[in-house]
Amino acid sequence: MRKISIFSTILLFLFCAGCVSNNMSHIKDSENVLISVNKKVGSLTFLNLDDLHKVTDWNLNRDVSGAELLQNGEDIAVYDPTNPKIDIYHLSTGDHVDSWNAGTGITNIISLKSNRMIAVTNGKKNNITFFNHNGKVLKKIKIGRNPISMVEDTIHHKLYVSLFNEKKVIGINLSSFKIETIKVPNTSVGLILNKDSSELFVGGHGNGEEENEYVKVYSTTTGKQNKSLHTPLMPISFFQNEDGLFTIAHGTNQIYKLNPNVVNQTKFIEVGSNPYTAIGFKHTAYAASYDLNKLYQINTTTMKIEKEVAVGRGPFQLLLREGIRHD
Repeated sequence: MRKISIFSTILLFLFCAGCVSNNMSHIKDSENVLISVNKKVGSLTFLNLDDLHKVTDWNLNRDVSGAELLQNGEDIAVYDPTNPKIDIYHLSTGDHVDSWNAGTGITNIISLKSNRMIAVTNGKKNNITFFNHNGKVLKKIKIGRNPISMVEDTIHHKLYVSLFNEKKVIGINLSSFKIETIKVPNTSVGLILNKDSSELFVGGHGNGEEENEYVKVYSTTTGKQNKSLHTPLMPISFFQNEDGLFTIAHGTNQIYKLNPNVVNQTKFIEVGSNPYTAIGFKHTAYAASYDLNKLYQINTTTMKIEKEVAVGRGPFQLLLREGIRHD
């Protein structure tokens, strides 16, 4: 009888061990967190926004190159071009709550305020898919070769998408889904709108023969180029805060505070090597060095670095989730 009892105990232990949840650590709804998407290790690092201490790391056991906050910051979606699935996690519980099939080749995701849709670009299928918040496909459109950057115009209910391997940015009407085209240089990447959405700022990488040194600014009414801003080298992404618009000059590891009224930009700060991502909040910017696995807190009024902290390996994108109030 004793042997049977011991054997039963072992079976019960193995069964219970198999039932252990793989859920991630929970993130409090009330907590303001900065989220680093760490491409080299497939993880997310959560930092408290007040003092940048680490709240937790989520090791997702999958390739991750990007993420997007959904449901007003209650959920987070993660993706990678090599994986056809977009995985959805609920932050307050750490639960994996859903997976959406978008096909391999996913390049970007943006949560739209217009019509409460999620837009997903695919560089392999050269299309954009619009999902609702339950993962149902609402619309799918062929748009051109290698769509990457997106920005929403909430004033005119449009979505602008850059096509890295074509000389154009397309504007999609989010009600009719009709498309307009703005002619831009090849390998354009990085988009942002000014406050009244009258101008679209377009960055670019350049190719092996000619590297890009300019941010191009286009009228969203006429599609014509209004000006060029000299921001050497390779201005590939943008962010904004209460101090204005900024771009990351990837080739020189610099962040420029943009002055749209002059050609040559002179206000900048240098951060660690290979910065791909930065995000703004009030009078602060947070930028990440992909090579050094560091996050930099920058005062954008003085353009000085205030703090440096470690994040996961290969920070490729930053997100900011402000605490959610349940009144």
